[in-house]
Amino acid sequence: MQLNKQQTAAATAADGPVLVLAGAGTGKTRVIIERLAWLVEERGIDPRNLLALTFTNKAAAEMRERFAARLARDRVAAWLGTFHSFGLYVLRQDMDKLGRPKQFTIFDDSDQLSLMKRLVKDLPTKYEKVSPREALSWVSRLKQEVKTPEEDEEDISSGFEETCTLLWKQYHDALSRASALDFDDLLVLMVRLLEDVPEVREKWQQRFKHVLIDEYQDTNRAQYLIAHHLSQGHGNLFAVGDEDQSIYSWRGADINNILDFAEDFPQAEVCRLELNYRSTKAILDAANLVVQNNVNRLGKTLQPVSKESDPVRFFHAEDGEAEARFVVDDLRKRGLPHGEVAVLYRTNGQARLMEEALRTTGVPYTVVGGIKFYSRKEIKDVLGYLRLLVNPNDDESLRRVINVPARGIGGTTLQRFEEYAAERREPILKVLRDLETDETFSARPRKAAAEFVNLIDDLALEAKGDGVEKLVELLLERTGYRDFVQQSDEKDFRTRLEILDEFLASAKEFDKRSGGTLIDFLQELSLSSDVDAWDPNAPQVTLMTCHSAKGLEFNYVYLIGLEEGLLPFGSEYDPSDDVEEERRLCYVAMTRARKGLTLTAARSRMVYGRTHHSRELSRFVGEIGYDRLERVGEKVPVARTPRKAKMGVRPVGGAAAEAATVKTGTKVRHAKFGMGVVMFSSGSGDKLKVKVRFATGRTALLLVKQAPIEILEGNTR
Repeated sequence: MQLNKQQTAAATAADGPVLVLAGAGTGKTRVIIERLAWLVEERGIDPRNLLALTFTNKAAAEMRERFAARLARDRVAAWLGTFHSFGLYVLRQDMDKLGRPKQFTIFDDSDQLSLMKRLVKDLPTKYEKVSPREALSWVSRLKQEVKTPEEDEEDISSGFEETCTLLWKQYHDALSRASALDFDDLLVLMVRLLEDVPEVREKWQQRFKHVLIDEYQDTNRAQYLIAHHLSQGHGNLFAVGDEDQSIYSWRGADINNILDFAEDFPQAEVCRLELNYRSTKAILDAANLVVQNNVNRLGKTLQPVSKESDPVRFFHAEDGEAEARFVVDDLRKRGLPHGEVAVLYRTNGQARLMEEALRTTGVPYTVVGGIKFYSRKEIKDVLGYLRLLVNPNDDESLRRVINVPARGIGGTTLQRFEEYAAERREPILKVLRDLETDETFSARPRKAAAEFVNLIDDLALEAKGDGVEKLVELLLERTGYRDFVQQSDEKDFRTRLEILDEFLASAKEFDKRSGGTLIDFLQELSLSSDVDAWDPNAPQVTLMTCHSAKGLEFNYVYLIGLEEGLLPFGSEYDPSDDVEEERRLCYVAMTRARKGLTLTAARSRMVYGRTHHSRELSRFVGEIGYDRLERVGEKVPVARTPRKAKMGVRPVGGAAAEAATVKTGTKVRHAKFGMGVVMFSSGSGDKLKVKVRFATGRTALLLVKQAPIEILEGNTR
């Protein structure tokens, strides 16, 4: 397939900054590949001087495979991968420039939570108690913005902030002692290298003469800085993205990075891709009608290449159970191939009823985003041993496996080991090595510690040999882990043994594919996501959230739960940017469909254990227009006119700020959430509403009359 005129203009744009606004299904990956090929074939650029960054392993693997095929080579020397894998690559080479070791462990979500739980539990009594997840969210928010507590502009004095500031220090001290990083560190520390170490910055600028960024609308502050620092020397930044698909603000993505691209680079060339090769006209028309209600847009209108035009369908169920039954009965009645169908929803909790309906009718299915394979207890135990082999300073991994299977080192004994290590300011494993001759401990714990140390040393020696699969087999044999699982009281031990076998299979596949080291294997696993393990060719219906579906496509999509409070999620009265993001999320979900799109809602639904009757249809259904939908089963009742007047207003400046009765920046105190700052306000008197960002990173829209909130004096108009 040849490039169309819009794609050709983008792929062959002149040097300098280029922004490619690529709507859903317009061939953005093809444009990136052709841009890379054009630079090599027409401009004579060495592939080693090309850097292309994206956000998922799946997208990166597809990019590498397609670029190699385009150049008719087995592989190419260009660096194509995710931001996090690139950060890992840079830090492995230059971490010592920050005075830190190049050999480190990467803590995943569960490792971070385990560490923070321990720190919160040990907080001095004078500090306000916080939940470990809230503390981690606070820490992550600052790191995504490349800030420290001292640099945080939200200077809110509260017990919560004081506690989190202490936890920030303790958390990072613990990471440092364990020679460990979390995922945010992979980006933040690379920013520090590029900003603070000129020779490192110049090295990577000279190495990569052209920087290409996929999904630019999803970049957070750290990723934005990485892209800009790397391209500063030559100015060749090729950013591809779609502001209408910016759906990750909750994890730090800043839509303004793409909205303000032309301001950041006044000389930038802007290209638009608007020919859609994926969806039918009816699907695109419906999606366009939704997203055009947003204010924060650069503007584009997708046009279909396909001539097919089956209407978008809508079914209004009596309740959530009826909605699920309809989806299953409908896909069976229509004879849709299971592997071509996806059911998308806003929250993971909506999957339960769909699973029950599919299971009772015998329809095969898979859930993407449930319990992650590498987060299961058995896998975490094995990974704990493996990580300790390559990083003996990793106290969190040691805590996990030192008594699994049981070897006579209970909680009390482990606590004494930890205290002893803390006194000596050394890793626990190092202390255990010296314990055999330390008579302050009784013979039994000394013997158990010696056996554990000998086990780790023996396995570490084996880890220097060939083959991860062989090492894992030996680990399971030496620890007796299979017998431990089989002798457990849990009824699902056979499934747990199968999980171990599946892990062995992944190690075998790694050995065959790359022949890399144990460190390489652990790095690969640490950067994996739940979508990476999903098989798009499996003959089964796929269940996933709208967020997880981004970047994927299916012939037939059922988008369920189109109700106020669910999609859009949260308060139906919220006039802020949050609704704009929910609208973009709906647009993303709709444009996953190639041939058929069915929307559903329920008149009543159980939410958080309570049944809610007379649920209001989503405003997004009204924005499409009921006359444009094929209503399945019954007529759609007349709903309220969608609210448009206040939607999409930016939270600062302009007419919105002029009309507010509480200034942006007003400090408030909430009885439950603590101190916060007003980001946006609307209405007056009894109808005064404020959107507040609390010190935890949480945001909430509050009706002032009803909320337990105190507006501090001196800040109202």
